[in-house]
Amino acid sequence: MTGQRLVVLVEDRAGPPCEAAHGLSLWLESGGAVLLVDTGPDPGVLTRNAARLGLDLGRVEAVLLSHGHYDHTGGLPAVVAARGGRPLRVFMHPSAVRERFSLRTGSPRSIGMPVASREALAAPGVSVTLAPGPTTVGPGVWVTGTIPRRHPGNGDAFLVLDPDGRTPDRFEDDQAVVVEGTGGLTVICGCAHSGVVNILDHVARLRPGVPLARLVGGLHLGGSPAGAVGKVVDEVADRGLRQCAVGHCTGERAEEVFSARFPGAVRLVCGAELSSP
Repeated sequence: MTGQRLVVLVEDRAGPPCEAAHGLSLWLESGGAVLLVDTGPDPGVLTRNAARLGLDLGRVEAVLLSHGHYDHTGGLPAVVAARGGRPLRVFMHPSAVRERFSLRTGSPRSIGMPVASREALAAPGVSVTLAPGPTTVGPGVWVTGTIPRRHPGNGDAFLVLDPDGRTPDRFEDDQAVVVEGTGGLTVICGCAHSGVVNILDHVARLRPGVPLARLVGGLHLGGSPAGAVGKVVDEVADRGLRQCAVGHCTGERAEEVFSARFPGAVRLVCGAELSSP
């Protein structure tokens, strides 16, 4: 990927010299622009890891949010502060700011975008681009908007839109970031709540004839049965991808299956710089 760079800023696994946190943030340089895909769970981790890697958050021109969960949006105030009022574009689905909860422990726990991040969206210099559908970020970089569901997604009955659990979260705000390179398309997922196969097929429909080269990010397969994981990995392989770099919510078992199926598959680690596919 000539002229492009992808660095893991925040991830569930620590790697020297960075600290781990449950969440995801990727530093992306493309066509001379500096972008951030998600921001991790809080400003502190993002700021410290960036400093340890010699990456200046003040250079970030745009933040691309994969969806509205706290572990992908919580670090946004750090980027806004680093910009110091200079222009910062934020691309997200209109539903990314809605309240959402987890009932996994039996009691409702808020897991939506933190209040500080919502306030940061209104800070001086910040402009928000709502992306319900495919939206161009810059040359060779775009976000998909809502993913059509043609295959079973990664449903989780514990994730809801109200504390009483009456309204399941369908994740219409879930979207992927696509980077176009000489070798094909890199598809970056935050959690792939809408299903990684749905995401890849949607991207392929939007860019017919352009090969899918690389898949990066979290795939939310940690709670899936072994048979379901194997089927997903088979379908991903059928799409012709040459490289996979997965982590965050993908799950250890799914990562092992990906590693067995894709020679040179990478498990994401804080501080890692991903090579071109």
